[in-house]
Amino acid sequence: MIKAVLFDMDGLMFDTERLTSDIWISIGQKYGYPITMEMMNRMRGLPLQGYLKIFYDELGDDFDYWKYRKIREQETNLYIDTYGVPVKKGLRELLQWLKENNYAVVLATSTHQDAACKLLQKADVYQYFDAFVFGNMVEKGKPNGEIFETAAKAAGIKVEEALVLEDSYAGVEAGWRAGCHVIMIPDMLPCRDIERERIDDCAESLLEIISFLKNNRAEAQLCSAGGERKNE
Repeated sequence: MIKAVLFDMDGLMFDTERLTSDIWISIGQKYGYPITMEMMNRMRGLPLQGYLKIFYDELGDDFDYWKYRKIREQETNLYIDTYGVPVKKGLRELLQWLKENNYAVVLATSTHQDAACKLLQKADVYQYFDAFVFGNMVEKGKPNGEIFETAAKAAGIKVEEALVLEDSYAGVEAGWRAGCHVIMIPDMLPCRDIERERIDDCAESLLEIISFLKNNRAEAQLCSAGGERKNE
């Protein structure tokens, strides 16, 4: 039976993937770099090293990533300070239901701690989480399964008792490699055949996770009751 839910953050909880991609493309247009949505899509769910490789491969080794990243962060922060964190449909309802039904709730994001905590606090959802695993806390980023293995350990459960919620290909692969249950909730990327082979389900929104977990719990209770009758 599933005992914990492991959340990705950007693109899964918050509609920040779209926001930061649009800002990067705008920066490229302003400063003369061919930054495209296709390029952004290849970065979804990757750790910093993956981002850097794509930027340098596409734009050259002389691209000043840190200079333009600072500009991107300033524009992102300005948007969030003005309009708030764009929260995905069903997030608060799911988090509340999980707490009421005694599931462990763990964040497992490639984003570094300071930036992630700021978003969680601004969105007023920080308090729902029992543990956190940030990108700077693991040696191997997604698609390696280390982040979800670490998150399951933080929740005090086995990996097969964890449900990973992801929107990116790298995140789905990481959850699958870790041995967790995985549900993909597509954001900027569609669910392909290879993802469908690795996941328990493909959902349209976080609200659907409640029904999935109710069914999982009911099936586990039926199996338990059947086992008890056999032992009588």
